[in-house]
Amino acid sequence: MSGSTILIMDPIGAPRISGLKLAPRPESLNGLTVGLLNHGWWSFNTVLHHFEELLKERCGVSDVIFVDSKVARIKERGGVKWDNPNSGMLEPKFIDELADKCDVFINGLGN
Repeated sequence: MSGSTILIMDPIGAPRISGLKLAPRPESLNGLTVGLLNHGWWSFNTVLHHFEELLKERCGVSDVIFVDSKVARIKERGGVKWDNPNSGMLEPKFIDELADKCDVFINGLGN
């Protein structure tokens, strides 16, 4: 194959968003409340409650709040706190409520 050329294309582009900063991170999760957002992906559904156990056992987390994006509601022990009629859309009011309830929030995906 003398004289043949292989052209390699790199599909990775430069980021278009600039100036965003990460939210402050706590030094420890001990005693904090962690929110877990479940998008309904089967692989995350499988490990969701294992995360709660690990967060409590290994990190000293005091509570875990589960949020299901399919129905956009907070699942608290004893019932549903808030329902969103727009199923799956997290409205600013809801995000503000989560920020008030959670010290740390994990956007769980999967696959």
